[in-house]
Amino acid sequence: MKFEVKKRGTKEFYDEMLYVISYYKKFIKKPKRKAYQYTKYLLMYITLSIIMCGAFIYLYFLDKDWYSLVMIGAFLIVLFLSIIIYVSAKKRIKMYMEDMSDKSIEITEEAICYNSETLNMKIKKEEISVIVINKYSICILPKEITTYAISISKDYLNEFLSGANENGYEKLIANND
Repeated sequence: MKFEVKKRGTKEFYDEMLYVISYYKKFIKKPKRKAYQYTKYLLMYITLSIIMCGAFIYLYFLDKDWYSLVMIGAFLIVLFLSIIIYVSAKKRIKMYMEDMSDKSIEITEEAICYNSETLNMKIKKEEISVIVINKYSICILPKEITTYAISISKDYLNEFLSGANENGYEKLIANND
């Protein structure tokens, strides 16, 4: 079964897709885990880093011990790295939103294929670890991290499920919605 992906995904779809891909191994071990919005998850880290940094600055002014300076430095590094990852995730989502190329998904008994003007991917049935259905996305995760994951907007859930059931993929599907 083959279907065209005409609609561009929403920001929520791309945000959730980035979360699933970033925590790929955790979803393979526990497919029923909840998928969050990646940028909101990063904002939580940024907020926590600011709070912890403020707490250790307060402690430093109270007792002037060296360990407070070390902890301030550590949380400043975490804050800096979290901000860099957050900004790059926002840029990536914007880049995905601007992609207007034609895409198609083909589901056969042997493999699931994703075709677009810029990228063609094929994951054989025996290479698929799990197919995770989340609130905004459908993510096909391969067993090996060297292979790309395929993500589809949940707008195409009916087409995808009919093709997956028709070709024997139903045992691989984990519905987290």
